[in-house]
Amino acid sequence: MKNKKYLYVLTIAILFFSCEEYLDEQQQFEALDQNDVFSDIRLASDFLDGIYTRMVTEVSAIGANPDILPAMVMSDEGYPGRMDSSVPQTYDAYKNSDYLGLMNRNPVINAFTSPQFVSRYTESWKGINTVNTFLANVDKINNGTEEEINRLKGQAYLLRAYYYHLMTKRHGGLIYLKENLNLNESLDRERESYASNLADMIEDLDIAFELLPVSWESENVGRPTKGFALALKSRATLFAASPLVNTSNDQQAWIDAATAASDLINYANANGLYQLADASNAINMDVDHNGEDLYVSEAEELLPYRSIFNGPGLSKEIPNEVIFMESIERTFGGGNSTNPLPRMYLTVGFDIAKGNNKPINVGATPNIVAKYETKNGLAIEDDPSYNPQEPFINRDPRFYNNILFDGVPWIHTTSGATNPTNVADLARINENGSIGLDIHDPATPANRLWQVKNHTGYRIKKWVPNGYYLTGGSKGQTDYYVNTIVFRMAEVYLNYAEAVNEAYGPSGTAPGGTLTALDAVNKIRNRVGMPNVNGMYTGSKELLRERIRNERAVELCFEGFRYDDMRRWKIAHLDENRKVNFLYMRWQGGESEIYPTGFSYEDVEQTDLEKTFTEKNYWWPVPSSETVSAPSFKQTEGW
Repeated sequence: MKNKKYLYVLTIAILFFSCEEYLDEQQQFEALDQNDVFSDIRLASDFLDGIYTRMVTEVSAIGANPDILPAMVMSDEGYPGRMDSSVPQTYDAYKNSDYLGLMNRNPVINAFTSPQFVSRYTESWKGINTVNTFLANVDKINNGTEEEINRLKGQAYLLRAYYYHLMTKRHGGLIYLKENLNLNESLDRERESYASNLADMIEDLDIAFELLPVSWESENVGRPTKGFALALKSRATLFAASPLVNTSNDQQAWIDAATAASDLINYANANGLYQLADASNAINMDVDHNGEDLYVSEAEELLPYRSIFNGPGLSKEIPNEVIFMESIERTFGGGNSTNPLPRMYLTVGFDIAKGNNKPINVGATPNIVAKYETKNGLAIEDDPSYNPQEPFINRDPRFYNNILFDGVPWIHTTSGATNPTNVADLARINENGSIGLDIHDPATPANRLWQVKNHTGYRIKKWVPNGYYLTGGSKGQTDYYVNTIVFRMAEVYLNYAEAVNEAYGPSGTAPGGTLTALDAVNKIRNRVGMPNVNGMYTGSKELLRERIRNERAVELCFEGFRYDDMRRWKIAHLDENRKVNFLYMRWQGGESEIYPTGFSYEDVEQTDLEKTFTEKNYWWPVPSSETVSAPSFKQTEGW
């Protein structure tokens, strides 16, 4: 008689579903024969591929639902532009630090108003369940080569560590399940420490590294590789070395993080992988007053850098710098993966969306824009040539890649656009004496579903190619691509710079490394033509620390890093990081010595939007249902 088992096995997160829902899930798998599924390598591979549908990032979402308010809004990067009531309600939950209320929202029933990190928690447990089911049965495969089986196992170990990092960086230590619980097994378990979970993640990543290939054959290009394992190890060890976790500032934790980043840099160099895109000529753009490149939608000199993130064309290739990315349709796994559209919705909103897809835009805040240095390599407060009444000129070239500002030609959409001029109009009062066409007019009824306008005075350009728009649903223009990046090499160099600086100082190197901390951060700057870090910022560990943090804010902006960086550095509670500013740009009648562009510029604090942030907010609660069903699985401290 065949041995039948349900392939869906209950985990510690049993109350992700009600009892009825769980029984429904059981019935879906009741007819499956475990031996039939796992004896065949094709079926076993298909089973494991299902895990990729649960692989989410901070700026991606599951299915068709856009991420309404992601981590960029919880940090100092952005503020939403949608005018209907759902956004203010959710933003208020962030502002008032109601994280438990957010975690208790049902991500299925309230998909529109539930932030996707609720789904990240629940979906991660489901992904871990799939991994453990696969690993418990992988030895049943009888028609695969050792290499084929090892590659499947490598993906499983890798993704288990990925899901645990996704959860533990927010919620702290959980329970590291390497085997699924039996239905009759007690759920009454205590949460483990973050350090214990980290050790298990590293163990899984080391196994994955040994089993995964350096690269895949063409039909499987895009699957995780050894580089993915090293990149996640670098990210996880850096988080563990940071003040949030490393409360005693144990230097060994920083050394471990420096070594992990160094290992990946050496591995990449030895295998000719993950080379930084060279856009060093971008520093030669003419972006001075009335410069010919200042008001250009897509500057040619920036294209090597810009193509990391998006661009025109039908083909969607993995840029050299990218270690792993999601795509709109995976080349494996038979179906759609997580949804890349949120990056576009969140950055331009209604302008590109046609049809009811819950559009919303997030405008860049002056808080994050202020972190872009001048072309001279100085912070704007340190450069005497910087004029706050002409803030768009002579900035770090990445400013022109990432930020859309007033006056830049930009094809918003087809006919019927909210701004038919195809030029960004973000002035509070423009040359015509009217509120800018991209700015939310307070006189417009706030309950109009389709009104998505800018509040902040800046828009986000990084993830949207000029001319891209959606025609409804997930069908957009076919001659543009947008890359949903999970890991790229720039992050690794910045991880290295931070860890080495903390462990050895600006001129130190990691074990086995050849770069100093200063060398690593300069590589990121130099590839867009920016000069080396100015000497006024390099004289001590403390001085360079601030420039490395600033460099992360600029290089990795809108990629889902900023909120967790602020948490791990324990700076989220500081006044300057809780405030929200908007740029108020007003026409003053024409160019003058005081107003070189004819406009005045003022960063205005929005006191009603300031966030609260206390000690308990550094770690997130788990859903209350978890502690109700298993009281020993205690709620996060402070909640």
